[in-house]
Amino acid sequence: MKKLNKGVSALASKPEMGVVLPLIILLAVIGCVNSNFFAPANLIDILRSTSYTFIIAAPLTLLMISGGMDLSIAAATALGCVVCAWGIADFHIGIIPSVLLALAAGAVVGLIKAFLVVKLDLPAFIITLGLTKIINSFILVTTDGIAVSNLNNNAFKQLGQGKLGSVYWTIIIAAVIGICMHILLRSTRFGREVAACGGNRETAKLAGINVARVRFTVEILVSVFAALCGVCMCSRFYSGQPAAGSGTELTIMASVIIGGTSMMGGTGSILGSFLGCLLLAVINNGLVLMRVSTNWQNMIFGIILVISLFIDKYRRSKTGGGL
Repeated sequence: MKKLNKGVSALASKPEMGVVLPLIILLAVIGCVNSNFFAPANLIDILRSTSYTFIIAAPLTLLMISGGMDLSIAAATALGCVVCAWGIADFHIGIIPSVLLALAAGAVVGLIKAFLVVKLDLPAFIITLGLTKIINSFILVTTDGIAVSNLNNNAFKQLGQGKLGSVYWTIIIAAVIGICMHILLRSTRFGREVAACGGNRETAKLAGINVARVRFTVEILVSVFAALCGVCMCSRFYSGQPAAGSGTELTIMASVIIGGTSMMGGTGSILGSFLGCLLLAVINNGLVLMRVSTNWQNMIFGIILVISLFIDKYRRSKTGGGL
């Protein structure tokens, strides 16, 4: 009995477990209200929605564990979407070069962001907010706010619209990214260095960790994967949408926080971030099935953002500041 109690206590102490109970309750409630919720096609659709946010949330988890934050992820997503469309529709350079061009654009954004935040020690909140404005303006100026269409490449559709059996490729891509990020965080020296940087940067420096290198790496990773998400959206919509990913930055950050990652850095998990993304996807899907007004949906997501802050504060109070 004592072993069972210890096992339950150990399980309950895991940061990502805070999202499991709400997720189970939501699944039960929505399923009772609308039996179509558990239809295989609808469940696949939920996982598909989750995959897009998780592609960004997984590397963002590393960034937040290291003590960073990023409000430019949605802008990097839109940039990746539009640049990929340019490569295929305007430059005619083929699928792979276009995808690589989009990822390179994301890497440039990440490099600029890392230089300003890490090298010049400027506040990440202001820098990433400013980059968001700059990138979005650049996209609007170069596209006149009109989607880049005429891709004329049916093979490219397979990335965002194709399936392996009944599972969309984006779900498989997100799963592979999640597994790789989990291994990187839990089973490599780099993952331990990321956690150390978020726990206490001065102590990490004294331990011989190149804090600047670690922070540079995670900053660039986030922007590259945000651009990859934009590529997947470009394929799904079969066009370069200037507003791709618009307004998702806070929702994705909330997913990561709800999943157990501390805003102050030092702790977090990839599994928790996946569960956080899944929870918000379930909420969104359930509200649509229950025909809740969009206005109410925005209010509910706003409440979730506020609750995520309280969850993080409570968690840190129980773990001595979340370090």
